[in-house]
Amino acid sequence: MENKKWIILTLIGGVLMIIGSAVGTIAFYEFLYNLVSGYISEDFKPLISSILGIISFLAAGGGYTVIAGLILYMLKQYRLGRIIITFGTSFGIIGIIVFITYYIVNLTGIITNPTILAYLTQIYGLFSFNTGFGFAGTLLAVIGRIGLKKPKGIPEEKPEPEEKEASEVKYCPNCGKVLPVHANFCNECGTDFGER
Repeated sequence: MENKKWIILTLIGGVLMIIGSAVGTIAFYEFLYNLVSGYISEDFKPLISSILGIISFLAAGGGYTVIAGLILYMLKQYRLGRIIITFGTSFGIIGIIVFITYYIVNLTGIITNPTILAYLTQIYGLFSFNTGFGFAGTLLAVIGRIGLKKPKGIPEEKPEPEEKEASEVKYCPNCGKVLPVHANFCNECGTDFGER
């Protein structure tokens, strides 16, 4: 199995995420919704809220969601499995980006706007990697997810050929329609040419 190493890497990542409690929090998605809700029309607010609710539900599973996606992948639901794994790691990826950004901003002082700094501090407070397991697990699961591809050699459904080989067809003597060799009449023009 060509994806075996990526499956194992993703599985280890999911287990480490579970051990390290690297799971999403609904508070982050509520924060996002509150941040953008002033810019969204009232008609779209229920849709955006529902989408964020689904994402937060999947992200809240963390490592469990990653393992569920991996099981779907192994059951040959390749695309769905990879999507579920992506949702399971999404909160961890955002957390890693926030951690890196927070420390870069604090070390370099490149952002001085107090509003932006307050938002960054607030977002940073919503994430916690209590141990290195959650952090490492998220990285391993993401790398494994990137490596997971649809296995080569999986037969794809081939469309029926438009025209059959010459030995398997005959032509209507009236309109020229291509018909199966055993046809007794033309379904295009109705000419009866069966054996009498």
